[in-house]
Order: sequence, then C-alpha cells, then structure tokens
Amino acid sequence: MAEVQVDGTTQLLGYKNILNSVDQYEYENMKNAFPTYTENSAVYAKLDLRAVPINMSFAQNSPTLVFKIPSLGIERTYAGTTREESKDKLIDALKGDDKDLLKLLTKEWVKKSPIDPVAGNPSSLLSSLAGSMTDNLSDIATNQLFGLKDQASASFSMMPRFGRYTQQGYGLNVYNLPFTYSSQLDSDKIGFLLDAPITLVDAENGTLSGSINLGVGVNFKLVSNPALNWYLMPQLRLGATGSKDLGTAAMIYGGGLISNAQFPINDQAVVSIINMLSFYQTGAIKIGDYDSGYDLKNTILRNGLEYSQILHKSVSGSPLITKLSYARTDFSGDQLYSELSHDLSGSIGFKNLNSKAWIKEYRVGLTYTYANKDLRGYMINAGYTF
Repeated sequence: MAEVQVDGTTQLLGYKNILNSVDQYEYENMKNAFPTYTENSAVYAKLDLRAVPINMSFAQNSPTLVFKIPSLGIERTYAGTTREESKDKLIDALKGDDKDLLKLLTKEWVKKSPIDPVAGNPSSLLSSLAGSMTDNLSDIATNQLFGLKDQASASFSMMPRFGRYTQQGYGLNVYNLPFTYSSQLDSDKIGFLLDAPITLVDAENGTLSGSINLGVGVNFKLVSNPALNWYLMPQLRLGATGSKDLGTAAMIYGGGLISNAQFPINDQAVVSIINMLSFYQTGAIKIGDYDSGYDLKNTILRNGLEYSQILHKSVSGSPLITKLSYARTDFSGDQLYSELSHDLSGSIGFKNLNSKAWIKEYRVGLTYTYANKDLRGYMINAGYTF
C-alpha cells in the first residue's frame, strides 16, 4: 500500500508485488491515477515495502528519483534522462545491482515482515530446515524399536502436507511435499538418510513464494539396551527460496547434530527426548531476475519430547501406532521477526503386513504451531512408505 501525492492531490494505491510499486511511476500509470500528471509534476510517495517504510519522490521539473529508507538512514538517487529511466535504475538496484542496499534492506525484512520467505516465521525456509531431519530420525528410531522396518533395508516415503497459517493478519496456505529416502546397513547401528522437501506458500495478499531444500544425514546407534536406545545424526542441508511477487531470492546452507534418546516404558510404549543444534547462513543465488541480498547467520536449537504407543486396535491385522510430541525451537544470531516457536504434533499409522504390497506403511498426522508475535497455524499430512 502506498500513499502517493501529485501536485497536492493524494491517493492510496495498492500493489500485488514489489515491482508494481515501482512501475507505478511509468507515465501511463501515473496518468491513469492522476489525470493532471505531467513529467514535470512533483511526486511524493510513502509506502510500506514488506513492513519497511519507504519514501520515493520526484521534484518538480526533475527526472531524478529519490529513494529513502528513514529507519536505516539510507538515501539513494537514480538519475536517468527521463523518469522512466530513473525508475528502471531503481528496479535494477532491487534486483541485485546494489548489494549494499539489499544487504541492509533484507535484514530489515526478516526483522519486520511476518511473511518473509527466507526467515523469521513458521512458513519460511529457515523454519522448515529446523524440524525436517529431527522428524525423520524419530521415525527411524520408532520403526526399529517396534520392528516396523527390517534391518539392512531401504525405503522411500512421501508425505504430502497442507498448512494454514495466520501471521499478523496475513493468511497463508502452505503446500509441502517431502521426499525421503532412508537405508540401514547390515547392522542397525548405522543408517543413511536423504530428504528433499518442496514447498509453495500462497498468501492471501496475492504473493507466491516457493522453496526446495536437500538434507543428508548419517545416523549412528550409539547405545542399545532395554533401558535406552540413543541415536546421533550429523546432518548437512542446502535450500533455496524465491518469490517474484516479493522481489527476493536466497540460498541457505549449513548443518548440525541431532540426538534422539529413547527410553522404553514397556514393549509397546516409549518416551523419546529429541535435541538438535544447527548452524545456518545465507549464500549468493540468482533466481530469475532476482539476486540474493540476504546476509544472515543463525543458530537453531530445537528440543522436544515424544511419546509413542502401540494401540490395541489394528487395521487388517496390523496394530496402530500413535505418536504425540512437543518441540520448542529457538533461533539466535541475526535478528528475526519471530525467534521462538512451539510445535504440538500427533499422528497415527500402521504397517501393511502384505509382503507383496506396494505401500508398506501408512500414516496421517496434524501439527499445530504457534510462535511469538502472534504467529500460528496448523499442518495436516498423509504419509506413505514404499
């Protein structure tokens, strides 16, 4: 939304994406909004650029565009021979030509915007990196304990997810499709895990963003006795996200260590303590016309508790297994809009006992997420293991 003033006349104008807010200063667009407009008119605009206040102006009889971010003390001038050329110079700067400007602006976005696709909210790429591997290691540990997965076996799973989040008045639909491959060696002491979630975020304000990330982990079963099973998994992750509407692109890479300690209650129930410490930072990337300006370094600490139980009910002779869990995720390092989130999850599933069946395991679940600054939502999923 922008408040635009031309020769003393003021209008409120809305924009679907970041480039539209700059393209407003094309002659035809200005003429449609202000019939008295000429190339010599004085123009002054105040706009909210993804929660960061921006001022833009053309002085009377001048083609030079002045761009200001008051909160950062930034002022840039873009001087073309025409206002059209000046506007295009600003667009080129926002697409990646002005690295210093983008570095400062993107730090403000992750601090002030509740829907930044890179970091600072539950639908961002950085948040999705936080929980993916911990959930996968939990599944591996539970399956081994309850005998749902044979030793020296490999499996492929997919778990389509749909989420609905409310983030400071913005409604977002999140579509997520994680692909996971896991393999155990001849001994159940060492395993390999690979996952690649793809995510699309559709906001009610008309903006779209997408991301993909790849994680690789090797899990080691360090302790195995009736009182304790302890898994430790180092992991590496690489992800990328971009949005034409939001005018952004970024890559995040890093890794860390995950611990899963199981304490069996009996043959049919177990309590697990799950901990993760990871380090991530952004890197340079170009997606379409947009170059990365993000310069973030963050540490993620995730701690959780999970209860798994074999139920007396069964489906086609296979017992149902339910899971209930809570996880707290803390972000530190560069300042983010939200630096603390909580996840409450529940799921139920069963193994297909037919040895010739294509699908080996079914699972459905629900996760409710709430974060500080009134960010909240839910994710439902349906999982299949092949």
